[in-house]
Amino acid sequence: MENKYQVLLYDRLQENYAAFVSQWSAMSPPELVERAEEIYAAQMVKEHLMRSVDEQQAEWFLRFENPLEIMKDKWINENGMEMVHDEDFTHAVWAVMDCQDTESLYPLAPGVEPTPGRDDPVTVREFIERHPGASFDMMTPGGFVYLTPERAKLLLAGQSVKGHPGEIEYAMEITADELLNQEVIRANFNGDEWHMLSDEIREMTQKPPTLDQGVTMC
Repeated sequence: MENKYQVLLYDRLQENYAAFVSQWSAMSPPELVERAEEIYAAQMVKEHLMRSVDEQQAEWFLRFENPLEIMKDKWINENGMEMVHDEDFTHAVWAVMDCQDTESLYPLAPGVEPTPGRDDPVTVREFIERHPGASFDMMTPGGFVYLTPERAKLLLAGQSVKGHPGEIEYAMEITADELLNQEVIRANFNGDEWHMLSDEIREMTQKPPTLDQGVTMC
């Protein structure tokens, strides 16, 4: 069967949703009101996600016990109760699949082994190459950097960029090698651009710096 993983993912989503419904049915009306956003998000994911995943992506989601929960949480983080657009689900799928923390935050399905090398840092170069056509609003050690899709291409080609500490008149040059070889600490898609925090490659035992804007990878 050519689309077997998509069929299996559809069935998994129905099972996940049925489990959520069972939990909701045991709640009081006030509790349900408090969970309205979560209920809405779960319904939207169940009804719309399958339009946004291909066979390879469906296989990836099947690595987890509850792919509906993963996408529900991501939908709440990025969209809340907003109107549903298929492109929003597409970006949410990219975001959770790019997130190194997904396998740490959500249980894998029985018998599934963690992805080898999933804790390896993702460099700025790798991240930009994975998201062609996107804009990037970045906080880097050299200051704030904003990349349009055109500027991102130039950066990948070796052109330096300007970073500033909050005031453009104090902007300083950041070389392509310096920025592209940093690792992505946080990344979140919002509308039509990625909000990112990058830093020098660090030992995995060190804690990542905090980001005042509250940007998270998942």
